[in-house]
Amino acid sequence: MNSQPDHNSGTVQSTNQFTPSHRSLMTILGGCLFSILLLLFLFQDILDVPLMKQNGSTQQDDTHKVSPANVVSTRTQPEAPTFFLDRMVVATNRSDSKKNLRHINRAVIDYYKDRYRYPPHALFKESVHPYHGWQTAILPFLGEAELYSKINLKMRWTHPVNYNLFQKQVPLYLNPLITEKVTPDGLALSHYVGNRLLLRDDFPRTYESISDGPQYTILAVERGNDFQAWGDPTSLEDPQKIIGPDKVSSFADGNQALMCDGSVRLISKDIDPAILKALSTPSSADSTGDF
Repeated sequence: MNSQPDHNSGTVQSTNQFTPSHRSLMTILGGCLFSILLLLFLFQDILDVPLMKQNGSTQQDDTHKVSPANVVSTRTQPEAPTFFLDRMVVATNRSDSKKNLRHINRAVIDYYKDRYRYPPHALFKESVHPYHGWQTAILPFLGEAELYSKINLKMRWTHPVNYNLFQKQVPLYLNPLITEKVTPDGLALSHYVGNRLLLRDDFPRTYESISDGPQYTILAVERGNDFQAWGDPTSLEDPQKIIGPDKVSSFADGNQALMCDGSVRLISKDIDPAILKALSTPSSADSTGDF
């Protein structure tokens, strides 16, 4: 570096300024880019922006939205069996489905003993986008602890790290009468749905809060159509939208419902709408008549 005296001030000034080389600039830029990528990798659970997607796509994950491809609506209203053997088959299927609902009830009871509340309708909500549903929450109490342990609860249920796990069929979520078992995308279905008016995440539901009486309040009910994957957090419905003369019922005469007291009742598709409304709400003080 050359320097010369400043004749006016008597000080020595530099005649050359430091200019970084092209290689130095590239090194600095590369370091900054690496730091950004490292931060994204470390905090991807929070940001929910996976660095790697299926098929190499980097688009934002919108799989939490209910897609028509994830709803199976191909089933039609079943007819009452006329032959003796057919009636025997339907009776066996009804009994097996009733057993499934009782297993679900025991799982909910065990969940309640562990958490002192009913399972919420969704787990790990981010804004309005739920990550997992109530049927995922009760898996450890349903004999599916190994499957539950493999699920990354910090990622949405349809995230690539979880997707294959939700393709596994859970036998206790399947009504043997119904042949539809997977969505077009390969996700395993559930033939049962939780009562949207009971299972809520914004209000911790307890036995004491069911003022209408557990024996008069629906916990879960068989679906007859519009099946969703068992892992879908939106797999909840008002029973009034499932049961009725203009709805597809699970069996020819109606749907079996799991009540909050653990009993399983057959609800006729021709039930009085006022009584069905009373059975669907946990604390409305509506009359259930002679149900």
